[in-house]
Amino acid sequence: MLKYRIASAVILIPIVLGSVYFGGLGFFAVVTLALLIAGYEFFDLARRVGHRPIPALGLALIVLFLFNAYARAGWELEILTVALVGSLVLAIFWREDDWIASWALTFAGALYVGWLGAYTIRVRELPNGLIWAVLALVTIWATDTGAYFVGTRLGRHGFFTAISPKKTWEGAIGGWVAATLVMLVLGSLFAGLEPVKALLFGFGLSIAATFGDLAESLLKRQTGVKDSGNLVPGHGGLLDRIDSLLFGAAFAYYYLVWVLRVMN
Repeated sequence: MLKYRIASAVILIPIVLGSVYFGGLGFFAVVTLALLIAGYEFFDLARRVGHRPIPALGLALIVLFLFNAYARAGWELEILTVALVGSLVLAIFWREDDWIASWALTFAGALYVGWLGAYTIRVRELPNGLIWAVLALVTIWATDTGAYFVGTRLGRHGFFTAISPKKTWEGAIGGWVAATLVMLVLGSLFAGLEPVKALLFGFGLSIAATFGDLAESLLKRQTGVKDSGNLVPGHGGLLDRIDSLLFGAAFAYYYLVWVLRVMN
């Protein structure tokens, strides 16, 4: 399992960091492709337990949320309003037995993957966005890596085991410590962050990443599957790989804007 995780990381990390480095349309394209695959996996999970979401609508909303962030259009409310009204009109003609649950899952998937995923673009579009995006990514990866290695070697006490049986307090704390130290060092070196702000940034990101992972684990628990897919060897589906990032990117954006006062 570990060799597959390492091999996947060797392939994916250069692609991700390369797209972050170039930014612009290339980054938008990579993020959009990744989140469309993750969104499809979400809707597939819903189908596995008997619901009938509308993938075409959900995936279209994901693209609109991402393009809105990329274009800095500020159309969030307009997109939601048109989609809400349009989908309910569609439901009048659709009239499936479980249309309420299926309709709700369509919006839930679009908001979960597309709305939260758009914060990756928002962070990259900030002033010095390349530095902030790389710092956030590396810190989130440090959370996952620290939790994995510490948990597999030292883990003894369960951490939300009803949701994810293999998670331990030792692993969670290992991830938080690793992420905080990474941000302390790299944030100070490359972004000139004061130690206290770097520590808070790293710790907050690690907490957000941990609960992003738990939220996706809850989805899988509800649908009775181990992984959201099998696209990424050693990790499962793409949604399994980006679950920490969805929460982490939103935290990073608001920490940068509200605390560090990084403004466009």
